[in-house]
Amino acid sequence: MNAVSSINSLPTDAYLSPATSSAPPAATAGSPPNESVPVDHVDLSSASPTAQDTSETGRIALNLAAGNLTSDQATDLYQQVASIQSQIAADKQANGGTLSTQDAQTIDQLQSQLSGTIYSDAHNGAAPPTTAPNASEAGKRAAMQAGRIESNEQDGNISASQAQTLTQQQTQIDQQIASDEQANNGTLTKAQAQQINQLQDQASQAINQAQSVSPAAQ
Repeated sequence: MNAVSSINSLPTDAYLSPATSSAPPAATAGSPPNESVPVDHVDLSSASPTAQDTSETGRIALNLAAGNLTSDQATDLYQQVASIQSQIAADKQANGGTLSTQDAQTIDQLQSQLSGTIYSDAHNGAAPPTTAPNASEAGKRAAMQAGRIESNEQDGNISASQAQTLTQQQTQIDQQIASDEQANNGTLTKAQAQQINQLQDQASQAINQAQSVSPAAQ
């Protein structure tokens, strides 16, 4: 996972615009009929710019792990996330620690463009869909946790080996989400959601544990 920049973590993902749309579940319109999983489901219409960056980082990492992105594509996308982060930091510094309305709109546009690029790169150049259904909470969390893993590796808080193991765990969970939703008309049953939540809790604990035992945490 040769990440190149620090950020706040996937192979088939669905486009989402931070201002107007969310990613579709597996096997919905706008996705290839036999694409591999995971498909991300992140709806960031009300998310902060930092949360958006974390989620986009997760989408990249999961798509890379699933084989939907090449390492060169992932590196370029990580660099784009880092560039947006630098712009956010510069804008905040110039405006007393907050984003002005105009700056926030510019960042939204940049993040929306990046989201579409991730989708296109992961779908062999296909144009991102213009509309998408609501995202599941499990799908949102999948991308955010993958983003945590990738950013911790980039920041040196966990090793590449730890990140690979944690990402594999998150990829399996994301695949289970996609499979369950595909078998249930695009949603999770209550029992499925509870099971996924337990798996994600375990994965989150594993991320925390990896941070605590890494050399950087000593």
